[in-house]
Amino acid sequence: MNKDKLPNWTRVSIEIFSSCNRDCYFCPRYLDRSGVRKDSKGEKKIEYMPTEKVYDLIDQVAELGYKGNIGFHRLSESFLDSRIFDFISYAKKKGMKYLDSTNGDVLKSNLNLCNMLDGVADCLIIGLYDYKNNLEKQKEIDFWKKRFKKSEIRFSLPLENMRIRQNSKVYNEVNKNMASLDQPCFRTKDLKIRYDGNVSLCCQDDLCNFNLGNVFLSSIEEIWLSDKHIKLVNDLKKPGSRHKYDLCKRCYIPDIKKNKSKETIKKLHQKITRSGLTFILFQYGELRKILLRILEMVIKIFDNTKCK
Repeated sequence: MNKDKLPNWTRVSIEIFSSCNRDCYFCPRYLDRSGVRKDSKGEKKIEYMPTEKVYDLIDQVAELGYKGNIGFHRLSESFLDSRIFDFISYAKKKGMKYLDSTNGDVLKSNLNLCNMLDGVADCLIIGLYDYKNNLEKQKEIDFWKKRFKKSEIRFSLPLENMRIRQNSKVYNEVNKNMASLDQPCFRTKDLKIRYDGNVSLCCQDDLCNFNLGNVFLSSIEEIWLSDKHIKLVNDLKKPGSRHKYDLCKRCYIPDIKKNKSKETIKKLHQKITRSGLTFILFQYGELRKILLRILEMVIKIFDNTKCK
């Protein structure tokens, strides 16, 4: 393989289990009746990716030189699968970092599991879905920070930062920013493999409507470097290209690059807020307050212009 063509994935997701213990209205699982997540009666699909296939896929991405973040969920809860630690250990031995998202329900009720995971997980993104006010939210955050002392912990706050995804209940209930359709899309840099081996183009493509291929039938390299996939990725980098594809012309998730500025501002805000530098906290306390207020105003402006 040409080294210049090595996949530059931002993240690899190999879904080992099809289901989830929750049924969140903001998740694309919610309205699915295709048989992928739920059947025609709304019953959850329960299926495991074969163990040997999971190991083979980890081997394949390792052989392609990948040393980045890997996780084992897609629209599912990977900690419902008892094999999870074996896969984490194997991926880390291959030089990868374990980064994954979870709703936290399994971990919350199992202290021993958290202890086993703490320090093994490079980063866990824990969804906070049940709080009703800031006090409850902070209690949840404090709970998880006490549970995990070694691993990095981040939090997903869909109640505050809603991503509008097709097949979710919220998709049909919110106003959409039509200008998003004119933006380019750079959300195709993750390798997303569904539990049945099908490869998704992006976070909206859980039903694999683009038919990129199946890793049980073709190699990851063949699918990722196929003419079809390369053409799609390059095409979607162009402004207005979403209108050409049925799935994309119904996607109102903003261009990820345009959101970088907001994230940079938020990180700066957090650093100033948590800073222990005495000249910021004490000698120039008023200046610090003014700067924080300005940053908060800018963040609100960004929030008002995003999809709602």
